[in-house]
Amino acid sequence: MPNPIATPPAKLDLPVEVIGADIYGQQFLESTRTLTIHRDGVSILLACELAPDSEVIVRNPETNEEAIALVVGQTPADTAGHVYGLAFLDPSMDLWNIHFLATGPARIVHLECSGCHSVCTLSLSDIDLEIFGATRELIRSCKNCNTSGIWKETSLEVRTKKLGNLSGRDLNPKSIASPMEERRKNRRTAMKTSGCIRFSGVEVVVDCEDVSKGGFRYTSRKEYPEGTRIEAAVPYAKFSTNIFSQASIIYCHKMPDGQFRHGVTYTKTRGWTGWGP
Repeated sequence: MPNPIATPPAKLDLPVEVIGADIYGQQFLESTRTLTIHRDGVSILLACELAPDSEVIVRNPETNEEAIALVVGQTPADTAGHVYGLAFLDPSMDLWNIHFLATGPARIVHLECSGCHSVCTLSLSDIDLEIFGATRELIRSCKNCNTSGIWKETSLEVRTKKLGNLSGRDLNPKSIASPMEERRKNRRTAMKTSGCIRFSGVEVVVDCEDVSKGGFRYTSRKEYPEGTRIEAAVPYAKFSTNIFSQASIIYCHKMPDGQFRHGVTYTKTRGWTGWGP
C-alpha cells in the first residue's frame, strides 16, 4: 500500500499512544487519536493535562515506532479533553510515513516577550503555525529573561521602535529565529532534588523535578498563586552555602493528595530583592 500524500496539516484520525508525566507528576500511558499531523509534529486530544514545555513520548501503536516530543502549546479546550501541539525534537521523524506536498514560504511573525518585552522575528514551523493560528501566542525561550514564557504578536513598527530603545541588548531586527533551536537549548532534565523557596522572608524546602536552565517544577503543601515573585535555590543543601535566584510562579495546580505543583521560571528584575509579595 503506498504511503499517504498530504498537504500540511494532514487532518488524519489515526491511533496514537502518548507516554509521559502529567502536570501532577503522575506517569501515564494514554491511547488516543491524532487530530492533525505535520512534518515536524502532531496535534492530539488528551484526557491528561500536560505542563507547558514538558516532554512526552509519542508512539505509533501499529508500527511501535516512537519519538520524543515537546509540548509547544494548547489550543482552546475541547469538551472531550485537552488539545495539545507536540513538536518532535527530531524533525526528521516520520511515525506515519506520510509524504507531504511542498507548501509556500514559511510564515514569519514578529513577537514580543510578555515578561521583559523583548522582541524577535520568528519563522514558524508547521505545528507552531497551527497553535499560533488558534491562540495568537507561542511558548518559547527568551535569551534576555533566560526562561521560557509566552510571546505575543507585535507589529513590525512597534518591534523596530523597541529595538531602537533597547540599546545594549543582543537583539538583531534582521535575525530570524527557529523555535526548535531555542527549545533544544533549554531542554529539561527529569531530576529529583531539593530546593528552597524564599518568600516574604520565609524559606520553605520543597521537592523539585524537571529542572532546566530556565526554571523547574516543584511540589509543596504551601500554595503560591500564579504570578508570585519568589527567590529560589535549586539544588539546595542544608547547612551549605546556597545561591538564591529571582523567579516567578507561572502556574499552580492542586494535586489529589492536597499538595500543590508549581511551575517556576527564573527572572531578572532590577531593584527587587525577593523579600516582598
